[in-house]
Amino acid sequence: MQTFKTLFVISLCFLSSISVSIAQSGDIAYSKPSQEHDTNYIETYPEYISARLYLSRKFTGVRLEESSESLDIDYQPNTTLNLGIGATIKGFTLNLAYGFKFLNQNEEKGKTSYLDLQSHLYGRKYAADLFGQFYFGMYMDNSEDLLGFAPDSFFVRPDLSIILLGGSYFRVHSPEKFSYAASLVQNEWQKKSAGSFLWGGKILLMGAVADTSIIPSFGKDTLFDAFEGVNRYSSFQFGPGVGYAHTFVIDHHWFFTFSLELNFMVGSIQYTIPEKQTYREWQVNPAADFKLAMGYNSAKSYFGMLYIQDAAQIRSIDESVAAIFSVGNVRINYVRRFRMGPKLKKRIDKLPI
Repeated sequence: MQTFKTLFVISLCFLSSISVSIAQSGDIAYSKPSQEHDTNYIETYPEYISARLYLSRKFTGVRLEESSESLDIDYQPNTTLNLGIGATIKGFTLNLAYGFKFLNQNEEKGKTSYLDLQSHLYGRKYAADLFGQFYFGMYMDNSEDLLGFAPDSFFVRPDLSIILLGGSYFRVHSPEKFSYAASLVQNEWQKKSAGSFLWGGKILLMGAVADTSIIPSFGKDTLFDAFEGVNRYSSFQFGPGVGYAHTFVIDHHWFFTFSLELNFMVGSIQYTIPEKQTYREWQVNPAADFKLAMGYNSAKSYFGMLYIQDAAQIRSIDESVAAIFSVGNVRINYVRRFRMGPKLKKRIDKLPI
């Protein structure tokens, strides 16, 4: 919990100065083209196809943090590294990818089955992220440090499942100079440095369930007492948020984009010890959404990396332990832009995109 609190404090200081995956992966995104922008800062390409080749890895996990000892249990899914292709036309994006075997050789982390649904909507004046995560089978990422496992060996939990459903909507205060799509969808070009304040809200349903206690046996240790024996966590939360996003541009082409949204979530939490007790409480918890992108962008091509992570938490009744749920994506993109021919453009213009 201390790590999450530290991140939250740092974030406050800073503010004050559809994808589908089941071993294969796909993305559906939309960035609404518009003339409501300063062309000295943003260049759009409504008559071009932005074709891409990319590598990506998605994740949804839960980390249990024990405040007094600064320890944590970090459960992560064994997701595949995917190689994919895609295209963006007039703001509409479709990506398809597959986790080829030559990219995924690690069998020590067990098997994860998952359905990963995401939709990212980036208009000139808003940014909306929707997701539905269904992950079955996890491993403990810090098995070596916490349980003394050999390097590259992991404590596996095939019975542990994690589900997250929800989304966020944020208004962009300075849409005429700042473009989310330039960094995250790659169908625009941010030519000068600019930023924008953000405000909006988030809604989230999250849960984790296992056949036995999610806290593994620690022998004589009595860490994580508040969650000992618990095999189910769930929570429904919602709340307002504020944020800031900025793209730093060097020599018109090299860019670094940072976006942070902080939400104050209110909602009911519940966790259950089988055949003993179910704990229920209303809580106020912080949530943080983080986006990072960097690379090279020009009129003809784009090459860059992006990292997206959303995190929210529930606490034990005595506040000694927190369960932090996170969802994210890491991706490397190469994009090449091609002007549409008159016949193709005429057909595209007839489509409702």
